[in-house]
Order: sequence, then C-alpha cells, then structure tokens
Amino acid sequence: MPELRLDWLEQPDERTYDDVHALVAQVAALGGAVGWLSVPPRDEVARWLDGVLAEGARFLTVSCAGELLGVGHWARLRGPVMVQNAQIRKVMTLPQARGQGVARALTAALVDDADRAGVEVLALDCRGNNHAALGLYASLGFVVSGRRPGWIAVGDERFDQVLLHLDLRPGRPPGGPVLQQHGGRRVGTGST
Repeated sequence: MPELRLDWLEQPDERTYDDVHALVAQVAALGGAVGWLSVPPRDEVARWLDGVLAEGARFLTVSCAGELLGVGHWARLRGPVMVQNAQIRKVMTLPQARGQGVARALTAALVDDADRAGVEVLALDCRGNNHAALGLYASLGFVVSGRRPGWIAVGDERFDQVLLHLDLRPGRPPGGPVLQQHGGRRVGTGST
C-alpha cells in the first residue's frame, strides 16, 4: 500500500463532504458501529461534520492516492472541571481498507495530537462486539474503564458499550504541576 496521508480538516469543501459521506455510507451499509442505523443522506453527514468542527473538535482524515480511507476526531469535554479531558469519536475506515493500518495510524495520530494539546485523559467507547477495535485500542494503551450492558440498540438486538480511557499524564515532562489524586477518598473540594 502506498503511503498514508493524514490531514487535519478545518474547512470542508464540496469534495470533502462527498468523500466523507461516501465513507459513512459504506460503513453504515455494513452495520458499522458509528452511530447510524442506515445510510444517512449526504446533507445529514454534512451537518454532522459541520457540527463537529463548530464545536472545536480536531477532525482527522486519512487518505491514500487521493482516496479517503478513514476519519475520526477528538474533542475536549465541556465544563471547567472536565476540560482537561477529551474523547475520541467516530473512528471509521473504508471496509476494503481494514487490516491495512489505517485505523491504527488514525487513532495514534489522534492520541498524539491530544497529548500535545495537553489533554490529561483521553476516553472513547466501542460496541462490545467490535473485537478488532477493542484489540487496536488496547494495543495503543487504552484500558477498559467500564461496560454498560445492553446499552446500544440496533433494532431488537442489544450490545454492550465498552468504555475505555488512556491516561496521558505519565508521559508529561517533569516540572509540570503536581496533581493531587484523590480518587474516591473523602478529601478535597466537594467531599461529603
């Protein structure tokens, strides 16, 4: 496979909307765990993409020889007590590009970018039956935080939602602030 090209999307053009729609359509048509139950129309995908970018997310595309092979994004959580954390969302690749390192390159780049931006903990979730994705995330250092049984509905089928996280703080350079880790102990602000 020729070299993968990774690009951060800031302002989509009509071709980008078409390419992202084509990718979403192929993934959704196969029942991919990306949030759509059927192939969405182009305008819905365009509104989704515009909304992601309007919220300040970092949206990454992966292409090869001019063909869009994968997308994904990360965004900080909202609110003053959560803004140090972020979440990766909607990592997807063309079905015919699976097993070729596209999702790994995409996810690793999202992690590196979030780390450079000072994110402390990066979270994501995955459908429980998506064993390839779970294996990929584990190989990149993500650990399972929890599981919501039967949380995801696809018609009359129910799937677990697996919650994962990656703590980026251990790799921080020395000299940064010393963080007080209280966990669930009855200490610190807001303790009862």
